[in-house]
Amino acid sequence: MNPYGPPASARLEIRRIGAEQSPLLIVDDPVAEPLALIDAACRTAFYTPDHTLYPGVNARLPEAYYAAILALLRGPLEGVFGLPAKSYLDYFGFFGLAAPGDLRPIQAVPHYDGADPGLVAMVHYLCPETYEGTAFYRHRATGIETVDPAREAGFAGVAAAELEAGQGMAAYEEIARAGMRFNRLIVYRGNSLHRGLLGGADLSADPLRGRLTANGFVKRKV
Repeated sequence: MNPYGPPASARLEIRRIGAEQSPLLIVDDPVAEPLALIDAACRTAFYTPDHTLYPGVNARLPEAYYAAILALLRGPLEGVFGLPAKSYLDYFGFFGLAAPGDLRPIQAVPHYDGADPGLVAMVHYLCPETYEGTAFYRHRATGIETVDPAREAGFAGVAAAELEAGQGMAAYEEIARAGMRFNRLIVYRGNSLHRGLLGGADLSADPLRGRLTANGFVKRKV
């Protein structure tokens, strides 16, 4: 039996956020035994990623978790996010543990995970509720809430100049927030401007006490 299978109490809520009405799916209690997932994180070696700007350390997720989450979300991934029902899906995921220390300026402002509108991102909160959740943003100068290939170059140039000028969060307007709740999974388009809210408590490098999440990305396999 997969310990990460969904309980009968799993609850799904669909929101539409911002002027662009991008989907935000919130799933409470998506796995039956979240403590087993935390135990897996405690037994896994964390590392500092050298290919992303993630503000902390990462570790491998159990493959059984992938299978359980994709089985639970297959319907919403089709109906809400438009991923074809019978297509094979690529899934990449990792444990994330936001690390103590100061953030670089680029890590403190909203970002997007990729310009492909078919990329779906997930964050599963596995941490104490003293931490905060995830917020979504509109870029004030351009009005952009999601960054597609046609917008990417223009947005990147303006955002880089603003960051260099020290504008920081003043360049963005919050349009929605997914609050922190233990064993809550949020699902959104990876091209949405967003950031994890790292305030609210002292960050810890201990998976039992820190801001531990399971992060995933899904897209149709080409």
